[in-house]
Amino acid sequence: MKYLKELFKQGKLNYKKIPLLDSLSEEEFLRIRSDFYVIEYNKGETIFRSFDPADKMYIILDGEMKISKIMSDGKEQILYIYEPGDFVGGHNILSGDRYEYTAYALNKTTVLTISSYDVNNVLKHNIKFITKVLEQSYERIRKAEDLIDRLSVISTDVRVAKLLRTLVNLYGHGTDKGILIKYNVTQEELGSLAGVSRETMSRKLNQFEEEGILKLISRGKILIKDYEKIENILI
Repeated sequence: MKYLKELFKQGKLNYKKIPLLDSLSEEEFLRIRSDFYVIEYNKGETIFRSFDPADKMYIILDGEMKISKIMSDGKEQILYIYEPGDFVGGHNILSGDRYEYTAYALNKTTVLTISSYDVNNVLKHNIKFITKVLEQSYERIRKAEDLIDRLSVISTDVRVAKLLRTLVNLYGHGTDKGILIKYNVTQEELGSLAGVSRETMSRKLNQFEEEGILKLISRGKILIKDYEKIENILI
């Protein structure tokens, strides 16, 4: 919410506070400003669906967006979770693809949309903008590779340990008691990210807590007390 307030001080959008748009000139911004839409979604609401045309980009201003896909066994597989400042759709627009996944609001989420027309006719001529889209595409590929790596492992201990390592890298903050991970997903969604059931995820987290690896503080908070043990599981 603090990020959102900084963006709209005095009721005017400060686009320089948005990482994807901060390289735009005043002229470029004025050319696309009339097509900006700020949309609020409630928790669980669908933002776009698989096979929808990629006719706009979404920049997350507040809240979190879950990107998932229904697999052949009918189960939901979470692919990515995006936070304020992240964006979705740039690669799809530039490549002319439809969305291959569905996006949901993990909580009350505010997004800024930019039309595909503006991306193709204004923004793609800005080298820094294109570079950021390509960097995000690379990061998305890297996260997909991490997911494939987790799902290809048979051992549930290793799957959960790999996920914890990823969460440490993405959301971990060092404290005097260990590494604190703050996230906003349920254990069922954590299980999806690790490729295990909610029950298995809950059981493994409790097991790791008994072994002194971590401490379950509250919903959305895990304290990693012994990161070396996580690395040892992955050897």
